[in-house]
Amino acid sequence: MLETRPRHSRRLSDKIVMALKQAVTEDKRDVAEHLMRALEADLSSMDEETAFKRQDTSYVEEAYALHNELKARD
Repeated sequence: MLETRPRHSRRLSDKIVMALKQAVTEDKRDVAEHLMRALEADLSSMDEETAFKRQDTSYVEEAYALHNELKARD
């Protein structure tokens, strides 16, 4: 039987990016700013070994692109 991981076990950074997507969609600029700071804090709190284990950083790049898109709407 194949076991799947429950959605609630995702990394905190994944959850922050999902919330950031929603904030951008809903045009909640202040919330998006706070979420970007939270993402940066979470990523910078990682130890070096954990950081090097991550092979896919596309979600981080996507978060910055979304944030820049929201800022460009001004």
